[in-house]
Amino acid sequence: MEKTPTQTVSEMGSRLLQLSRPNKGSLVKSLREVATTLSQIEQPRVTEMVNKKKALKLLEAELKPLTKSIIKHDLLKSRDNDVSFLVTVCVTEIFRILAPEPPFEDKYLRDIFNLFLAEFSELSDTGSPYFSKRAKILETVSRCKCCLVMLDVECYDLIHEMFNIFFSVVREHHEQNLVHQKKDKTQQRNANTQQTQQSLFNDILTIMIDILKEEASSSLVDVILQNLVKEEKDATSAANNLASSLIESCTDTLEPLICSFLSSCFMEKDSIQTNLKDSYHEIIFKISLSAPQILLAVIPNLTKELLTDQVDVRIKALNLAGRIFAQPKQCFGEIYQDLFAEFLRRFSDKSAEVRIAALKCGQQCYLVNRSGNKASGVLTAIQERLLDFDDRVRTHALVVACDIMKSNMKYVPLNLISEAIERLRDKKISVRKKALQKLTEVYQDYCDKCSEGKMTINDHFEHIPCKILLLCCDKNCEEFRPQNMELVLSDDLFPRLLPVEERMRHWVQCFSVMNHIQLKSLNSILSQKRRLQIELRHCLALWGQAKDHNIEEVQRKHKSYFVKLSACFPDASKAEGFFHNLDQRRDTSIFDALTLLLDELTFTKAQTIREKFLKTIGSKHHLFEFLRTLTTKCSPSIFSSEHVQYLLNQLCGSTSVTAQLKAPSIKLLLVILNMFPSYLRGSEKQFLKLLEENDSFADELIEALSKAAPYISVNFGDYYPVLEKMCLEGTRSQAKYAVSTIASLGGTSDQSVLSELCEMLINSLLGGRNIPTTLQSLACASQYSVLAFDNIYEDISSYVYQVFQEEPSDSQPPCDQSSGCCNSCKLKIYGLKTLVKSFLPRRGQVVRKIDDLLNILKKTLKSQGYVGIKSCEDTGAHVRLAAAKAVLLLSRKWDLHICPETFRLTILMGKDSNAFITRNFLTKLHKLLTEHMIPSRYACAFSFSVSGPCRELQDDSIRYINGFIKNARREATTCRNLDQGESLTDCPAYMTVFLIHVLAHDPEFPPEDCTDEHVYARFCSPLFSVLQVLLSIKETIKETVPFLFCIFRAIKRAEDAVNARKTTRLHILADIGCSAVNTLKSLAVTSPQAPRSVLLPSSLYKLSLTSMSDNQKKAKSHTRNALEQSFIERVIHIFQSQISLYDQSCQEDTPAVVLEDRVLPTLLGNQIETSMTGSTEASKKITRCSRKRTHLGLPEKSATAGEKTNASSKRCKTGEGPEMISCDSLSLRTVESEVPIKKLERHSTFSKESVGASVSNNVTSAKHSGVVSALKDISNHGETIIGQRIKLLSPTDGCFYPGTVERFNSKSNSHKIVLDNGDVELVCLESESWETLSHESMGTQEILGKETESFGSRNCVPEMTHTHAKANDQKQKTTTKQQKKKVPAKLIPPPANSIKGKLVSGEASVSLSEVTNTSDAIGLRRSRRHRIS
Repeated sequence: MEKTPTQTVSEMGSRLLQLSRPNKGSLVKSLREVATTLSQIEQPRVTEMVNKKKALKLLEAELKPLTKSIIKHDLLKSRDNDVSFLVTVCVTEIFRILAPEPPFEDKYLRDIFNLFLAEFSELSDTGSPYFSKRAKILETVSRCKCCLVMLDVECYDLIHEMFNIFFSVVREHHEQNLVHQKKDKTQQRNANTQQTQQSLFNDILTIMIDILKEEASSSLVDVILQNLVKEEKDATSAANNLASSLIESCTDTLEPLICSFLSSCFMEKDSIQTNLKDSYHEIIFKISLSAPQILLAVIPNLTKELLTDQVDVRIKALNLAGRIFAQPKQCFGEIYQDLFAEFLRRFSDKSAEVRIAALKCGQQCYLVNRSGNKASGVLTAIQERLLDFDDRVRTHALVVACDIMKSNMKYVPLNLISEAIERLRDKKISVRKKALQKLTEVYQDYCDKCSEGKMTINDHFEHIPCKILLLCCDKNCEEFRPQNMELVLSDDLFPRLLPVEERMRHWVQCFSVMNHIQLKSLNSILSQKRRLQIELRHCLALWGQAKDHNIEEVQRKHKSYFVKLSACFPDASKAEGFFHNLDQRRDTSIFDALTLLLDELTFTKAQTIREKFLKTIGSKHHLFEFLRTLTTKCSPSIFSSEHVQYLLNQLCGSTSVTAQLKAPSIKLLLVILNMFPSYLRGSEKQFLKLLEENDSFADELIEALSKAAPYISVNFGDYYPVLEKMCLEGTRSQAKYAVSTIASLGGTSDQSVLSELCEMLINSLLGGRNIPTTLQSLACASQYSVLAFDNIYEDISSYVYQVFQEEPSDSQPPCDQSSGCCNSCKLKIYGLKTLVKSFLPRRGQVVRKIDDLLNILKKTLKSQGYVGIKSCEDTGAHVRLAAAKAVLLLSRKWDLHICPETFRLTILMGKDSNAFITRNFLTKLHKLLTEHMIPSRYACAFSFSVSGPCRELQDDSIRYINGFIKNARREATTCRNLDQGESLTDCPAYMTVFLIHVLAHDPEFPPEDCTDEHVYARFCSPLFSVLQVLLSIKETIKETVPFLFCIFRAIKRAEDAVNARKTTRLHILADIGCSAVNTLKSLAVTSPQAPRSVLLPSSLYKLSLTSMSDNQKKAKSHTRNALEQSFIERVIHIFQSQISLYDQSCQEDTPAVVLEDRVLPTLLGNQIETSMTGSTEASKKITRCSRKRTHLGLPEKSATAGEKTNASSKRCKTGEGPEMISCDSLSLRTVESEVPIKKLERHSTFSKESVGASVSNNVTSAKHSGVVSALKDISNHGETIIGQRIKLLSPTDGCFYPGTVERFNSKSNSHKIVLDNGDVELVCLESESWETLSHESMGTQEILGKETESFGSRNCVPEMTHTHAKANDQKQKTTTKQQKKKVPAKLIPPPANSIKGKLVSGEASVSLSEVTNTSDAIGLRRSRRHRIS
């Protein structure tokens, strides 16, 4: 009979028991057989407990020999691994069979548990042959709950060790390895046994759970928490998962221990000894994932941390809260409501760092949970941060918002898109840059999704490119200039592989939401791209022809092209260097590739050519980056002929675009064709169909066609009927472009075609059919075919003149509500335009006389009818406006035929009583000047509106003048860079030449007997205004001031060529201008580069035939008050007090002008030389008065006061002498004065009698009447006083003669003095008695440190003063005195008797020699002129 497994085990146990000292081999063999047999023994399958216990007792008795033998041979403590392993297997099988009662006594259990732990520690070795046996041991221990016995025998240290072992050996792949190793065994075991097997991870978890549920301790909690947050390199997520599973499974037993520990970390962190105190945030986060209910008692402490004053603590708590709320499929916002509410409030924390941290956390929260109220709250908080006052926070909010849009583009809130896009207009450049980067990424993803069909086109996303275009308006950042934005539109806006059709879908949608400012920015980008392509074509052509031309000329042209081309790059200086480098290399392969790109019209082929070229040169080429940018700019990278073809196919195809997108589609088409008309090539038939079907867009389409006509190839017969219809029946705009298109498409037959068209048009005109359009067509036809128009010119001119002769009908309405013109005035205007355009042909040369047209224009500007015809009183201003514009246009080619009166009448339109007319005129004038279409002299018209009553016109005019000056400076710089000469007549200040002439002929010029300063101030305000604008530009003031002085002097030496009687007015205005410049200039000017000569227009000015002194006397006799310097100063002061265009800053130093010693002739057609005396060649022959002089070297003590008084009472006389000085040798030289100037009160009038008084009487008179006199000791000055006004004392008659120091001869130590009476003296001033002249009014002149003169004086250049020691004291005294009186900043007069070289008073008479030799110490008492701030 076969033995049962139980009997076999019993017998084997008995044999082992009988052995005294079994060897390893026999022992291992026996234990292996026992282990195998034990695995076959099952527990008794008895349901009744009593019977089961009896059965277990029988089994225990049969296994008793085995257990005794194990104990007898001390196998529980064997050090042999094989024996120990087999013993552990046997013991676990015995535990399994006899469970639940332990088969060994308590004293042996500790050794048994050590055996278990030893095998558990080897579970990490999954490659061991014993791994499956060890897993079986673990499974048995888990199922039998053997480890609970450890608690009964109080093996707490072994439990702690076992927990550590389990955490160290557990692996994620245990379950998989276990399955593979059990695969063969499962085939041999029944299905029930297979289902009962557990994974290794679950066995470990079960053991640990059993222990924790039975008895949890703080030491075990520490082990669990340590593994929960374990982050060592060799640690796996299995330990973390095991710890999380334990916490989740043993919540009830672990919650008190965990909460106690975490609370102490919050409240008493320093008292905790364990290292876990620094990881309590991580512990909270991990616990929240598995057992969030445990943390309900801890979360309030976390909420408090969010409110602490320490920023770093708030940030850490915020990050933890963010991680908790960012878990998927969790509703932590509902569980921890208070924490979530405080979390949202941290988005508006006072610390920017905290707000930034909140944004990062908020992004994670929303990306995980996109639905629900909590998600919307987070999104709202993020959106609000887009308007944060801190730019760093706004930047982070923008990044977060864009990431959210990319992750959930289809359902992202629309207001978030709008707020994010608005950051493109942020006040901080850094935010705008980041917005550009992130939003282009968003737009690319959006385009990809639309192309894949995952999204439909959304207007909110289409606002992104529109807002990007607005960055071009940003003047503060160079990165947003059109040069850079072109690259954004070409490379960054759309995905690189996005088809043309998809691109155009988005562009059309963009145009449906685009405003005019955004469209203007796009046009500026495309315009710059077109300019670069045009200039590059010229440059490439020049490179190809370089061998056949002059090298210097080629280099000059290259330099010009490189400057223009480099301006289209982000870094112009670097780009110019690269172009020069490219020029030196002369690589034909590069030139050929660029030529191919310029000639290619399709987007796809251009991309292929570009990529092939860049691949050929390689990324290591030192010009690679530059050429990559250049090839992008010269290729059709934004729009191409493919884009145009797509639009035309959509507009003309059967599946045409919707009605809403038709208008933006045509608008986009027009934008492309207006900039790149050649892109129409290949789509001519579709365009013709579109032109015939769209009357509402006919104006724009025909304009685009006129531009594209030179580039396309069509059958002229197909287009001509449509064009002819527009010329006869269309609008004026259609007619204009239709004629241009006919001229371009007609080819060689255009003359005959235009002749036939003109015949049809003249018949239509005479028949009275659609007259406005007919006149427009005729005007345009005249520009393309002079011969055809000449044949019908008489008929047209007669018709136009007849229109001017007709009176407006009483029955017609007075004016058109849209244009403000009646029909009669409209016909006059259209007629004028027709005649004007006929004299401005685009082709051919006009031989007809223009006198009749100019005559009617002049009479129209005078508001007079032609040949007694009247105009409509209500709308005649519009006709005058048309006439003025006509003059402007004609001046481009017929300026020499425009008479001064017509010019003046045109300029005076700048002060027309009708503000609308003035604004319209100035706008047209500004446009023509900006485009360099007319002479710059017409810019003086702006001055009248600058000083006008309308504030808006003032602002516009100032802007126009500044723009004109800026353009002039740019042109001058370009000329200097290209080594080209620049004309002085192109200087902005030259407009004063024409302005003064216009003012002199103005009927409103003050009468000769006018003594009202306000009248002069009001009349001269245009001159003051333009001078103020010119002198407000500090960059050019050093060149402008000397040039203005030269202009005014030249005018004072010339006569009016139109009406000689107006010459006095010219001189008056010139002197007013001189004084105004002295007053208005805000800087000390020292310019050694004054112009040698000034050209005055011979049509307005001519050579003066009288001497300057005669002109002055004549002027004085007519307008005495106007000639007084004090009067002029009061006029200027009134202007300054009433009109202030710019805030003039106070000046610390005394301004001065220094001019080079040069001849300053005035060129009036031919070179006419003028001098300081104003004498002509005829006046040079006049015998000049000469006075005998005695050179006083020693004091003449015998000279008494009475003798001097008698001598001074004589009348001033001029005698004849042999001394003759040729004016050819005279030159103007004004230098910086080193002579200190003393400002004293002066008389309100300056007459010859006052200066002819004796020395003593003159000094006495100065004391009472304010005449300034200061005797000069010039022994050390020489050239420094050239240009100053002085009075020279004659020793023969004792009279003072006023004049100007003009030249100094260092060899003879003599000065050349030009007297006001025309005499010229060469004297040694060291031996002469003389005085300086200062005629400033103390009540009207601000302390500007200037020395002015009387109206007739030549000394228009201010003098430089120098500081003396006592001047500072005097300055402080006078300043304090004025402050006490609360008087405005005026000039504080020094003592009237203070002089240098001699203190003159009425109480003592001193000889002239004593005056000359007076100590310099007296000069220290002179107060320095200064400014009171």
